[in-house]
Amino acid sequence: MEIRIHLPRPFLTITIAVAVLLYATGIVTVQWPGSELRDDALGGEHPASVVTDARRDIDREKVTQAVLEKREEILRYNLSILERAALETKSPEDIKKLNDARAVLLSIIKERSQSEKLLLLSLEQLWEAQGTAYRTEGVIGDRVLLWPVPPTLGLSATFEDQEYEKLFGFKHHAIDIPVEQGTEVKAPAGGTVSKISMNGLGYSYIVLEHEGGMQTVYGHMTDATVLQGATVKAGEVIGHTGGQPGTLGAGLTTTGPHLHFAVRKDGVLVDPMKYLPTIRQ
Repeated sequence: MEIRIHLPRPFLTITIAVAVLLYATGIVTVQWPGSELRDDALGGEHPASVVTDARRDIDREKVTQAVLEKREEILRYNLSILERAALETKSPEDIKKLNDARAVLLSIIKERSQSEKLLLLSLEQLWEAQGTAYRTEGVIGDRVLLWPVPPTLGLSATFEDQEYEKLFGFKHHAIDIPVEQGTEVKAPAGGTVSKISMNGLGYSYIVLEHEGGMQTVYGHMTDATVLQGATVKAGEVIGHTGGQPGTLGAGLTTTGPHLHFAVRKDGVLVDPMKYLPTIRQ
């Protein structure tokens, strides 16, 4: 599948001024994956989990090297998203926001160490989001989720999309739903807010836990309108989308304004399309 860059028209809530301040002052909030994700129910590491963790660490090291090798390609791709968006918009306000975002991105690109750091942080935060959804037992039927954002434009990247992996150097265990920056994200089912991680210019995300051993992850978020630990109903707004390069929550592994939506079932990342209503053409 071809990776499509979605270029929305008016942005709704890009807080570039804050993003510039965060970058200028070096404040990029990062939460690294904790060892608690690897502890068993008794509080210690199970022998099998040690082997699994070792294999995971080896795989992640390979992915990290692949991503670093693609650094320049990824950064050029981010710039191309902003340049295409600038060509399509006529709003002076939107053009200014795009120019501000481009300035932030160019500042990051200029310092190789800084760009590598943010690129790896984005990758680590993505892994953290995938690992935050804990394994629980239960059975849940198919087609049980609502779309968290309108799939009006279809998908810009599918689950394990080969073009995405070719571009960024790692597998895409989610779907990307292209929407305008600042679109409301709604809970696809009732559940509990198990994690909120806002990471400045890094990758920001929210995790919901639902009944039946299912968790859902929402990536490239600009903000959260709920609190960690809160109970939410299906259709309740939990935050707003991001993804525009150089803006809060986007990170560097982004394909433009969209929602990165992942589903974890009984501890395994699965194709969200299995649980979502079919997109009508």
